[in-house]
Amino acid sequence: MFQHNVGSRDDLSAAIYLYRPGDGGLDRVAIMLANHMARQGKAVELWMAHTDGVSAHLIDARVPVRRVTSPGGNRRLSMIAQFPALAAMVRRHRPNILYSAGNQSNMLVALACLGTTTRSVARISNPICPPGRHDLAAWARWKRFCAISRISDLTIVMGEHDRALLARSGTVRLLPRPTVTPVMDKVRMERQPRDADAPYQLLMVGRLVEQKDHATALAALARLSHLDWRLTIAGDGPLRASLAAQAAALCIADRVVFTGYVADPERLADLMGQADLLLQPSRWEGLCATLIEALACGANVVATDSTPNIRPVLAAAGQHPPVPTGDSVALAHAIERTLARPAPMSLVEAAIRDHRAAQALDAYVAAFADLIPSPVASILPSPAWP
Repeated sequence: MFQHNVGSRDDLSAAIYLYRPGDGGLDRVAIMLANHMARQGKAVELWMAHTDGVSAHLIDARVPVRRVTSPGGNRRLSMIAQFPALAAMVRRHRPNILYSAGNQSNMLVALACLGTTTRSVARISNPICPPGRHDLAAWARWKRFCAISRISDLTIVMGEHDRALLARSGTVRLLPRPTVTPVMDKVRMERQPRDADAPYQLLMVGRLVEQKDHATALAALARLSHLDWRLTIAGDGPLRASLAAQAAALCIADRVVFTGYVADPERLADLMGQADLLLQPSRWEGLCATLIEALACGANVVATDSTPNIRPVLAAAGQHPPVPTGDSVALAHAIERTLARPAPMSLVEAAIRDHRAAQALDAYVAAFADLIPSPVASILPSPAWP
């Protein structure tokens, strides 16, 4: 149980709400943050509806895990039903901070903290407004995000675009995404010059779902049969069979390897270190950790315009500008141009500097501490006076 010290920034305590330790970027950030705070000797716990998951092995043994009672079933409905249990846990354990790992749990966390001294922290993990959407549904989504930000004590965003959208909705801070690890730096520094006679090594990393749009990338690569390339797809999901069938229909199945989900961060870094180019064809993203990870490992990147947040990163790293989502022709042209003219490593290294994990995680902890009111000094009467 936390020893709650309102007004004591040095004794900061935090509970991190994560629905399940899954295979997404928000799951990894939540676990990295918990591990980082534990290594600093701070009181931190992971509160989860489900404690099983493909990234559970990444949780440091020093991080206590508490289970939030969950009725199961549909994830969104399950989160709504968890409110009484989570609110009770906040009042029982009284952490200084309750941090939400991502979009779907931001409202749950904010409501659970209302009427308590625990500060709620929301994190924007996917676009507030999906790219290209300007309809009533997009407007309603934006208004919902604004409302959640107003009742949260702090909202963390990953790009200037998101900060501008929430500028008048509570306290909003832009913080770098904790991404670049020492393992990635090591992989980048140990990269060997490319063998001009070897096939180009291409890589896609992510769940095999509609959002990641691997299908458009396969269609783009089918247009580049005149190039000698090989593609590794690291990830798993419901579309694996249909993607394999698409590769066969496009006559590129012999160039494509499905590895399944890669749970080991070092193995994933090695795959990125061997890649000449990462393909990121997503339909929408928040910032896209995989893109930054690949750059950190020395690979170039071709990405779709899945979020305005990636544009500054790509520009700083000297990468090809993002191409329209779902456009296999534009994606094919960008792949061919990037393979012919990769960016200098000096630009790549400069672009990832702010996303080093330890530095970025320290910024999260500092933002938490800023929410804790400083002790008010009281003036004691002098014993010389009656």
